[in-house]
Amino acid sequence: MKHIILLLLLWGAGMTAVHSQDKELKPFPKAWKGVERYVIQLPAKDAEDNYQVEIMAGKTMKVDCNHHGLIGSWAAKDVKGWGYTYYQYTSAGKVRSTMMACPDKTLQDKFIADTKLVRYNSKLPIVVYVPKGFSVKYKIWERGNQEMDAEIK
Repeated sequence: MKHIILLLLLWGAGMTAVHSQDKELKPFPKAWKGVERYVIQLPAKDAEDNYQVEIMAGKTMKVDCNHHGLIGSWAAKDVKGWGYTYYQYTSAGKVRSTMMACPDKTLQDKFIADTKLVRYNSKLPIVVYVPKGFSVKYKIWERGNQEMDAEIK
């Protein structure tokens, strides 16, 4: 009997989380043809103004020793009537790179991306739309406390 009650409690908590997430995403457009929707939920932090989120839209590709970057564009769009922002990345998948000679000519799998820096806000999800075949990763950046003086020259 205890197992059944525990399972019901866990199931109810899981359903609450699913319904809560569905409710949070309801204002945002569903993914349309040829596009996938990614969602980033950030944990609450003290002094969220000290943090930023780097969103990376990209693909894993076989590349040489050069530095590569994805060619594309980011657009911040508003959810009509809500005041929420979502991000749309568009790209044909073309890549730019440096032109260094790679002596060993080996190729490695590497995540090649184009990035956008956005404010940290744990109260709303970060919603990102990318072309199918692309994926989204992110990093959290923290501002340092030490201020340094610039030189007059």
